[in-house]
Formats: sequence, structure tokens, C-alpha cells
Amino acid sequence: MSNILTIKKEIAESHGESLLINVNPNKKIFNKVISTEKLINMKKENSFLLSLLNSLIDKSLRYKCLLLEGYFFILCDKNGYIIKLICDDKLNNYFNTLHFAEGSSLKLEDCGTNAISMAMKYKNQIELCGKDHYCKLFKDWYCTAIPIIDYYCGEVVAYLDVSRINVPSIKDQSAILKNIAIYIEEYLAYKSKNLSIISSKLDDMDKSILSSLVRNGVRKLVTSEIGISDRTLRKHLNKLSNLFNVDNDLEIVRAAIKIGIIDIDGNIL
Repeated sequence: MSNILTIKKEIAESHGESLLINVNPNKKIFNKVISTEKLINMKKENSFLLSLLNSLIDKSLRYKCLLLEGYFFILCDKNGYIIKLICDDKLNNYFNTLHFAEGSSLKLEDCGTNAISMAMKYKNQIELCGKDHYCKLFKDWYCTAIPIIDYYCGEVVAYLDVSRINVPSIKDQSAILKNIAIYIEEYLAYKSKNLSIISSKLDDMDKSILSSLVRNGVRKLVTSEIGISDRTLRKHLNKLSNLFNVDNDLEIVRAAIKIGIIDIDGNIL
């Protein structure tokens, strides 16, 4: 991750571009939203990222306290559509009034200059105060956004934003965002490296067994669901145990989830 970009020149250029493509600075709502079906598919495609972010926020008292203080987190896919919005319930009515929700677009052409659209353009961490935004929708928003990079593949896979409303200070947001991004990127690198090695050694039966084991929990139900013998199941589980270098079914499942072969609900990724 590079140094924070706060240069006014880039903001002015982005405002000019917003004007040229006829973005309405006085728009009242976020009116570009993808369909529910597309949102579901995007969430599936980014399920590993979503599980990492959810796990981090849910398990950390610090981040829960930040939500109570009015911070909210926005995770966008690589194309700028919101796939996860994490906020305290007290913001729900405000966001509903703006039609701001998962599936909304934060691309430049849909809502002008904002932290996500700038991070998308410059592939850098961005800080924007209320007046820096093009649309009045954001006039009270103080935002910091950053690209999430899979360094194993060398690609930006998502964008993460942390914001507050009516609090004209963003000095703490940079550190908050960097810590989360580093956490996610380390797991992404681990996943990508190990997934490429292990996936090539897995067949469809291995993946079906992993999926069933997550959902059912015990071997007897796995053999019944898939329709295989105890001997066949033991053979595949021994193979998985050796691949993951673990010695029991629970650790097999944990390892498979960690590197993104399956998710916590047993869906094959």
C-alpha cells in the first residue's frame, strides 16, 4: 500500500470529469443499484473476502466500539459495487432515505468524486473530507478508502472504505483502514499461494466430501448424503489429511475454509 493521496489536483480533476460526464451534483439518492440476483452472485464470488471482514469485525471489541461511535465500513467489489455495508443500526434510517445499500454503485459515473472512485482510479489510499466530494449526498461524509490487493496474483480484488458522518476529522481512519487491509491481504496471499498448490490435487469427490463434512459434521451423514462407503470416505479423508498436514476431520475442514476451497456454510468456492 502506498502513501495516502490527498492532493487537491487529483480531486479537482475528478470533479471536472464528473462534470463532463453529467453527474448530477444535486442528486438526492444513490440511484444506480444492481439486481438482487447479481448482488448474490457478487457475494458468492467474494465470499472469502466477506468472511474475513465479517470475522474480523465480529471478533474485535475495538471494531464493534467503532461502529457504536458512528464509523461504518463499506466493502466494494473490484468494479465499485457495494457488496457489504457494516454499520450500527442507528444509521439505518439515514441510509434508507438515501437508498444507500448493498448493491449500490460508488463508481465515478454514478455518484461523482468519492473515496472509492478515487481509490479505483489511482489504486491508492484516499482521504476525502465532506467538501471534497462532488455530490451533495456526501457533503457530511468523511471517508478513507483503500484498494485490497491479492499480492500473489498482483491484482486489486476489492476496495474498502471506513467513514463517519458529521465528524470533521479523519486522522484515525487511516490507521484503522491500514490494519484491516493488511489483515485481509495477508490471508489473501496465503490463500492464493496454497489454493493453487492444493486445488490441483483435489478431485470432485474430495470437494464434495469437504462440503458435506462442513454441513453434516459426522462421517456417517457424509457417507449417506454422498452415497459412498466408509472405506472410500476414509481413503479421501486420509488424502486430505496429508494434503493439509493435519490429523483430524475438524482441522481438515478448518484448513479447507482458510484457503478458500469451501466457505463456512459448506459451499464449494
